[in-house]
Amino acid sequence: MNTGIQTTQHYIQSRAGRQRINTRGFLIYVTCNSRALFRNKMFLKLIAVALIVCLGYIIRSMNKPKKFPPGPKWYPVLGCSTLVQNLSKKLGSQTKAFKYLSEEYATDVLGLKLGSDLLVVVYGEKNIRQVFTEKEFEGRPNSFFIRLRCLGKRMGITFTDGPVWKEHRQFTVKQLKNVGFGKTTMEKEIQYEMISILQYIKENNNKPINPKNILAMSVMNILWRYMAGERIEEKRLKFLLDLLDRRSKAFTIAGGWLNTFPWIRFIFPETSGYSLINKMNQQLSDIIEEAIEKHKSKEIKDKDYIYSFLEEMNERKNTFTEDQLKIICLDVLIAGGQTTSNLMDFAVLAALRHPDVQEKLYREINEVLGDDVPCWADTSRLHYMSAFLLEVHRYYTIVPLTGPRRVLWETTIDGYVIPKDATVLMGVGDLHNDPEYWDEPNKFKPERFIDEKGLMKNPEHMYPFGLGRRRCPGDALAKSFIFITFVGIIQKFKIQCSNGILPPKEPIVGLIAGAKPYTAEFLTRA
Repeated sequence: MNTGIQTTQHYIQSRAGRQRINTRGFLIYVTCNSRALFRNKMFLKLIAVALIVCLGYIIRSMNKPKKFPPGPKWYPVLGCSTLVQNLSKKLGSQTKAFKYLSEEYATDVLGLKLGSDLLVVVYGEKNIRQVFTEKEFEGRPNSFFIRLRCLGKRMGITFTDGPVWKEHRQFTVKQLKNVGFGKTTMEKEIQYEMISILQYIKENNNKPINPKNILAMSVMNILWRYMAGERIEEKRLKFLLDLLDRRSKAFTIAGGWLNTFPWIRFIFPETSGYSLINKMNQQLSDIIEEAIEKHKSKEIKDKDYIYSFLEEMNERKNTFTEDQLKIICLDVLIAGGQTTSNLMDFAVLAALRHPDVQEKLYREINEVLGDDVPCWADTSRLHYMSAFLLEVHRYYTIVPLTGPRRVLWETTIDGYVIPKDATVLMGVGDLHNDPEYWDEPNKFKPERFIDEKGLMKNPEHMYPFGLGRRRCPGDALAKSFIFITFVGIIQKFKIQCSNGILPPKEPIVGLIAGAKPYTAEFLTRA
């Protein structure tokens, strides 16, 4: 009996315990699942918010700003980068791709979006002059690609703006003038280089010559003389020129996706061109650093630009740094060296392709100068030669797409609204070939710059060195070198084709335009 009662009580207690256990388990189960459900709801909410944000970004990235210039449709993330890349490959250059799009959309102000960056390309003299001269267009883009061009920093004078640009441009122009830039001493340096060129041609006139090599070496020597107080040893000079040429080509190739999407350098450092450009930047940096160290150790004592800059560093510690000095040296070498030598290369090519024009040039030189050494003052007497060189500038525009300019505040061009920080390019090459201003623009005709009295006309609609406060500061050297050197060559030699093969007239257009590789024979005139 007692056993039965105890068993019954135990059962009741056990059942109650199980109920308590089951109740507690149920509560734990419910609590855990509620938390999981809550977390799932929160997760779903986060996903929903993320999707809404992404959708908003996509819609916003496809919408053009109000009154933005006409242009192709934009796609998420890419903008119209793929279209521009494909057209550039098909037509041979980005310059031609932009012109094609401006014609397709019947506009002189083309609106694009490359990646996340707004880009405007302007055509027509009125629009181009506006961008050249008005203050809101004096900025430079602060992009990864441009910093990469400047050894990874936003320094120098070519691709900076604001107080730093104004201070250092003014200092650079002043100091170069102090050491003879644009003066009689510069003319003597050019004449010295011209004589070296003529001697080289004379020693090698029994075989085809690539004129670009010797011309580029001479330009670089003059520039380095003013910057660093010395001529560059020939082997080192050839290495420097080859390095600048390869670097320019690498930037042209990398200027597509690496420019639009800099993050691809982390995924494809080799194929994007990033590793190659970095290596070349370091090589250039080493060359310039070596010259700076020579000045510090007093190995070079001439009063040149580097010397003046180092002196200024002792007085002003803010923006006068060695990094700034290095990048200004690079700016001068690239802006002055490659453009001037490329233009000279085109001048030789034009004389080669137009033997009747070459003979007119020689007859004028022979009648006016005889055997006298040419100088800059002869521009006022050699009218046909001056017209010829202007026509070379027009026909072979070295920088067909000038810029880039960053818009400092919202403005308008031709009635279209250009947002702050948009990048603007100018179609100077198109202006130089516009039939509205030029009779038969596709023909090489120096006579277009000669009036009925045989004198030079005022060269309107020409912008080979830009305009306004960002006008090329080295135009005095470029114009003097090109004139004096080319007159000296035509005075002494007749240029003709190698093996009877006429070089192509079409240029290679990358960041700047250059002639396709060619050789010529130089025959000594009797």
